[in-house]
Amino acid sequence: MPLIDIQNLTWWYKGQEPLFDDFSFSLKENDFCFVMGKSWVGKTTLVKFLMRQLRPPMRTVFHGKDDVARYSDTEVQKYRRNIWVVFQDFKLIDRKTTEQNLRYPLELTDRKPSSIQDRVNKMITMLELETQRDQKSPSLSGGEKQRVAIGRALIDNPEFVIADEPTGNLDRESSKVIADLLISSHKAWNTILFITHDASLVEYVQSKHEVSVISID
Repeated sequence: MPLIDIQNLTWWYKGQEPLFDDFSFSLKENDFCFVMGKSWVGKTTLVKFLMRQLRPPMRTVFHGKDDVARYSDTEVQKYRRNIWVVFQDFKLIDRKTTEQNLRYPLELTDRKPSSIQDRVNKMITMLELETQRDQKSPSLSGGEKQRVAIGRALIDNPEFVIADEPTGNLDRESSKVIADLLISSHKAWNTILFITHDASLVEYVQSKHEVSVISID
C-alpha cells in the first residue's frame, strides 16, 4: 500500500487556471522521489495538501487508507508528527545553537534525556557539524543551516521527509552536499519527497542513486 496516494486531483485557486488537472501520484515507503516543475505550477500547494495546511477535495489525497480531507483537527496534528518538511529558508530557531535546534524535535517527545543526547551527538557527527555545535544559526553559512535543517527533520525518524526546494538559496557545491546528505539518509531507510525546479540537481542525484521523477506541468 502506498504511504501517500493522490488520486485524480483537480484543483485551482479561485479565479485562476487549474493548478492540478486529474493529477495522480504515489509515494511508497523508502521511495526517493523528485517532484519537478517550474515556479507557480503547484509544488508549494502540493506540500500544503500533504501537510493538511490546505484541505484537499474528498477522496483525492490518502495517507495509507485514510482520506486526509476527512481528518479531524486532532488527527491532523497526529498525522503531522509523522512528517517533517525541510524548507528553502531553513526555519531554524535563531536564538538556538546547532545542538539546540537538533534537540528541539526530540524535546517534544517523551524520550529520556540520555537518549536525546545520544541521537543529537550521532546526528552532529553525520552532518559533519562538530565545530558548529555551539554556534547559533545566524552565524552559520547557508549550507550549514540547511544541513542542520535536514538533521532536525531526520532526527526523530519521521514517516517521510518533504524537502521543499531545499537548495533554492544555495550555491552549486552546497546543493550537492545537501543532495548527498539526502541520498545517505535514503540509504538508511528514510523516505524522501524532494521538490525542486533544478533539473541539473536531479541529474546529479540520478548519476549517483536510483530515484523516481514526476513532473507537474
